[in-house]
Formats: sequence, C-alpha cells, structure tokens
Amino acid sequence: MSESGRLVRRIAGALVSLCFWCTILPSSPDLQAPAQGQKPEQARILVHVGLVQTDVMVFDRQGHFVPDLKPEQFELRVDGKVQPISFFELVSAGSPHDVETWASKSSKPVTAPAVPAASKANPGRTLLFFIDDWHLSADSVMRSRVALSNLINTSVGPNDKVGIFAASGQLGSAQQLTGDKAALLAPLGRFNFKSAGVEDLDYPPMNEIQASLIAQNDQDVLLYFARAIAMTNKDIVADPTRDTEKAKDVVRNRAAGLVQTAAAVAERSLSALRDLLRAAEALPGRKLVFLLSDGFVLQPHSSDIVSRIAEVTTGAARAGIMIYTLDARGLVVGLPDAKTKRAPDTRGELAHSGSNETTSSQDALNALAADTGGRFLKNTNALDTAMITTLAEVSRYYMLAWSIDLDKLQPARYSTIRASVKGRPDLSVRVRQGSLDLSQLLSKKPENR
Repeated sequence: MSESGRLVRRIAGALVSLCFWCTILPSSPDLQAPAQGQKPEQARILVHVGLVQTDVMVFDRQGHFVPDLKPEQFELRVDGKVQPISFFELVSAGSPHDVETWASKSSKPVTAPAVPAASKANPGRTLLFFIDDWHLSADSVMRSRVALSNLINTSVGPNDKVGIFAASGQLGSAQQLTGDKAALLAPLGRFNFKSAGVEDLDYPPMNEIQASLIAQNDQDVLLYFARAIAMTNKDIVADPTRDTEKAKDVVRNRAAGLVQTAAAVAERSLSALRDLLRAAEALPGRKLVFLLSDGFVLQPHSSDIVSRIAEVTTGAARAGIMIYTLDARGLVVGLPDAKTKRAPDTRGELAHSGSNETTSSQDALNALAADTGGRFLKNTNALDTAMITTLAEVSRYYMLAWSIDLDKLQPARYSTIRASVKGRPDLSVRVRQGSLDLSQLLSKKPENR
C-alpha cells in the first residue's frame, strides 16, 4: 500500500488529532473469589481523556512569522472560556526552499539540512490545489499551469503529500497524494482550457455583474442595453418610446438567463470543491487548499449560492482545512477588455457597474478564504511568487492542545476556538475559522484491545 493510502486510512479529525482512552473494566462476578489472605481486586473505572489540538500562526506587522514565542504567552479560548494549554510545539513543515526563505526573512544563515527528514517537528504538508476551470479564461489557464509548475519545482518537499484537482474533473478525482514532482507535473501538462464561465454571445455582450444588476432593476444598466438593442434590433419598431420599452423586455430576459446560468456554473464549482473537502477529511493533520479561479459573481437573489459557500466553509472547518484563494486573472484594473465589442456608453450608464465588476467577482473568493482562516491573494501578475511566498508563510505554526471531558460532549453542539498573544496587540494571530462539533470525537473511539 502506498504511503498516501496508509495516510488516508489513519484515524484523524479536523481539529482533533489526539485522543487517549483508558478503559478499566469492573471485575466479573463469574470469577472465583480471591484466596484467603489476598486483597480483593479493586473496582475499576472507565476513564475517557481527550486532547484536542489546533494550529496557530503568528505574524508581525511586516507579515513575518514570529518563531520565538513561549506557551505561557498564548491565551486559548474555547467558546469564550480560557483553556489551559496542555501541549505546545513549534512545527516547521516546509521544504528546503522554505527553510531558505525563513532564514532570509530573519537575517539568519541557513543551518537546516538540505532535505529535512520527516519527524514530528517536520511532518511535511498536505497540499491540495483546486483549479476552478469552470471560471478560468484561456489566458488564466496558461498562467495557472505555469505558476503551479514553478511552485512544484520550487517548493514541494520530499515529505509533502500533494494533489492537483480540477473542478471539471479533467485531471481525475482519484489521485494519490504524492511528493513526486514528475508525477505531479505530468497531469498538469494535460490541463487545458475548459470554460470561461458565463459568456454572452449577443450584442452588446452582457457580463455576470451587469446581468445581476439588471435582475435587481438597476435602471442605468438596463437603459444602456435597451438603447443599444433598440438601435440594432430590426424586430423592434421605429418609435423611440416603444423601442425602449420592448428592448427592456429583451434585456430583462437575457439578464435572467445569464443569472440562472451563472448560478448553476458557480454551484457546479462549489460542489466539486465540497466533494474534495469531504474526501480530504480522512487525511490526518493539517491540510491546506489553494483555489485558483477568475472568480464569479454571487447571485443571492436568484439562488442559494451563499448557503452553498457556507456549506463549503463549514466542511473545511470540520476537515481541518484552511483555504487560500488566488485570483488567476492577475492584476485587475477594472477596465473593459479591449477585445470585447461594446456599444458606446455616452451617458456613463455603465460607470458604476464597471467599478463593481472587479470586486463582485472576487466576493466569493474572499469569503472562502476569510471564513476558513486563509487569505485571498489578488492583484498580482506573479502568481507563482504569491503562492510560493504564502506557502512558506503558512508552513510554520504553533501547535496548541487542551484537554476535554469526552463524557460531557453534546452532539450537534459547535465550538469556536480563538487564540491570542498576551500583551502583544502588534501581532496578528491566525487560527482556522469555523466551528467544530466536538462530539465527533466519540465516533473516533478506538476498539478495546
């Protein structure tokens, strides 16, 4: 069995990774009474002791990891109550390149071995790269492929377990996680353009945010398209007033169709991401997901897309996953694409919609990252540098653990975890977001032996 196969079969929880059980059974009445002079066997007690642990990252104002903190400097709160820290460890799980990056940032010489051996202090990383190819332009596909290839060659270490997945399934869904660079690069070379999301072939072309604004009865955007259509549509009569009203109906129908299509494509991507998170739940320890996408517009007025995002982020919390999202378009200036044929906007009716186009398409990516404790990486043409730098940032962390009474766990009761560094408001503490049903510990009770 492969190493990743063995990893999948290990029992591990999202935030819960250690669970000690001590079982002492009462003596059986069928056993013979103790011989004269012997002390009777004492009654035995069933004791359940659990240790829950979570990872914490601490950064200074320059964004550099702070590596010299002590356990007494941390305050850990579970559901608002301070918990004594039972276990504390600084974990460095990076590759040799990351070790060089850390040393460079701290102005220290590199003293680590070129190939760190796997150990508790260097367990390697579980990295899942999810390419949202339902929302990637042809240019973004090329940029993503190059960026991931550079990251694999530069930052994947021998102890890492890595998988690359596409929303469309074109890279397969039953991959074995591996640190073998050749095995990772081979399927990536076959990754091709699938779809650029929602595309309107009518004139003037309408994008997702414009369709969404029209569906919400934005009169400026509606009039822009209505006038453009009235001037070019031969089926509309010559009277300007009637032209505009009939054109408005055409515009509303187009917008409704685009909104419906956009919501369906977005749900398709989120469903694929949710399935990946569910599959990753059985993997032990800390897991990171990097999501590459051009983004998509939320359509809360016409779909349950917001609740779908909540499903994904809740699933990430339960699986112990932080999501880092990356806008694969690179530097976005919010101006119309020169290749797009648009009717003149002499009245400035699209001015406010243009300013919303960039941020609206990024809302989902921002939510997926923020709600899982990750980060949204945007407005950079150096995609590989952004990912490589971020990966080095998150590959060092503190492991904090606290004890719980398993017998008092309440099913379906979710707990929140917060951490801070006492007396250091200048430091930024990053903990996985979301809430965990700690009663899931009970399902991970090992068999008595």
